Amino acid sequence: MNWSEVALNEEILVELDDLMRAEQELTWLLSQLRADEKEARTLYGQLDDWTGQSAETVRQQIEAFFMGLGSKISHIEQQKVELIRYVELMKQTDLRR
Repeated sequence: MNWSEVALNEEILVELDDLMRAEQELTWLLSQLRADEKEARTLYGQLDDWTGQSAETVRQQIEAFFMGLGSKISHIEQQKVELIRYVELMKQTDLRR
């Protein structure tokens, strides 16, 4: 093994560490978003007795917020899946060296 191969292996290991840390951060972010969503839905459920036009307007805005949040969570989950695939590819590449 020459110095360029050693340097490349070290770069791959560093990148893998960074990628695995990013995966952990995405996992933490998703858990926080889900917890916040659950709490917001609980609070939203307490608005059941609120009536009138302003109540309906706020409900529509909150439902739009939940739809957007759900979309963002799905997007982050997809990014995490892609990151995991990439990490596995990097591990396989490193093993083949």
